[in-house]
This record gives sequence, structure tokens and C-alpha cells, in this order.
Amino acid sequence: MSQEFLIQNSWLIALAFGSGLMLIWPILTKGGGTRVTVPQATLLINQKKAVLVDIRDDDFVNNSGVVPNSRRMAIKDLKEKAGTLAKTKETPLIVLCQTGARSGAAATVLKAAGYTDVFVLDGGLNAWKEAGLPVKKVQDAADAAPKTKTPKATKQVAK
Repeated sequence: MSQEFLIQNSWLIALAFGSGLMLIWPILTKGGGTRVTVPQATLLINQKKAVLVDIRDDDFVNNSGVVPNSRRMAIKDLKEKAGTLAKTKETPLIVLCQTGARSGAAATVLKAAGYTDVFVLDGGLNAWKEAGLPVKKVQDAADAAPKTKTPKATKQVAK
């Protein structure tokens, strides 16, 4: 009788399981960072010299712009280049994506890299813009990428 019930009502069981998963999904995807609002983030930046870490793809950056003075790093590069984001591991980091949905995974990577104060901007760049805070438009992704020093070309003089 119970096996027959399960077979006949498998779609109800699947629906109940899916609904339960959707209810706990925000808890599961929170990631390693504490969520902060835009006003909390600006306080961290102004008072504790927090660094904004923008993990968005180039397409989003080209379409939406960047927060001035934020550090850009693709989420795929975080694990190997996390040490270059701030001078010390005690420097607070605020991870920023477009909506706040992908930042949790990046915060987990940064915590694993040894950073002690990692935060996630709730609502991402969309919330930043809604708060009326500055966003700088970029020509292309190369303009938004962190600047690295390149060796200067030297002119050779024929003798």
C-alpha cells in the first residue's frame, strides 16, 4: 500500500521537496560573508578603510559601470590572487556583484584565503545605484581592471 501511494503521488512528493529546498536556499547560499546594507558598507569604507571587491564579469561592468576605487577581480581568479586585494588580512573586504547573489561564494573563498573581516554587499551594485552612490562608466573591461605597472620602453639610440 505505501509503495503504491508513493508511485501515485510522486509529483506531490517532488513538489513538497522542491518547495522545502526553495525555502532553505537563501540559508544555504549565504556563503562566508556577513551581509551588509549600502549604508553599513559606506561606514566600513569611511571608518575602517574597507576595500570593495567587484567580482562581476566584464559584460556586467561594461553595461553597468564600476564603483570608484573598487578592486576588480574575476571570481575564477580569487583563489590564486586573493592576497593582492589588501595590504593585510585584517583589512575589511566588501564583496560586490550585480545583485548580491554570487558574492557569498566569493566571500567564502576570501575567508579561506585568511581574510578575517569579509562582508557581502546586500543587493550588490543594483542597491549601490539605488542609494544614489557614484558609479563610474567604463569604455571597456580593460579600463575597469586593476592597473598593473608595466615596464617602460626605453629608446635605443644608434651610435
